[in-house]
Amino acid sequence: MVAILAMGSVCAFAQKGEQRVGLNLNYGTEISNVGFGAKYQYGITDAIRLEGSFDYFFKKDGLGMWDINVNAHYLFPVAEKFKVYPLVGLTYSHWKMDGIDYGSEFDGMSPEDKEEWGITDLEESSSASKFGVNLGAGVQYDVNETWAVNFEVKYQLISDFNQAVFGLGVAYKF
Repeated sequence: MVAILAMGSVCAFAQKGEQRVGLNLNYGTEISNVGFGAKYQYGITDAIRLEGSFDYFFKKDGLGMWDINVNAHYLFPVAEKFKVYPLVGLTYSHWKMDGIDYGSEFDGMSPEDKEEWGITDLEESSSASKFGVNLGAGVQYDVNETWAVNFEVKYQLISDFNQAVFGLGVAYKF
């Protein structure tokens, strides 16, 4: 009975969650721009970690986006302070295209000519939100007991908005 209780307490200790919060600098290939992100990580076991994150990408040519992600990492220690991990998860992505202002260069054009060319003075904004899947991998380096840096690449499979996201991050363990 004592051995069973001892084994149970060891297993419970091994699954005790390590928590981290962090920031990322990202680059998205579909939006072709950089963005910032915030993340929260929780260790389910020594090898399995869940991560929730929010990323915001800066507007470029009137196109902006943000996403919310929930990913699972499986950590493989490859050296004393290095871990590599595959990741799989879900994403919710929101894209917005601002209206296009054609400016004064078309002011002298008649309304009929503008209509023929499909030009309005200000076209309306449009947006789309979609769910998708994240697949990727990363590497983490533990700088010390509380700080870690990582590099991650994930591919977001989102209908009409597939993109690779490259991320460089830092995380604080508490």
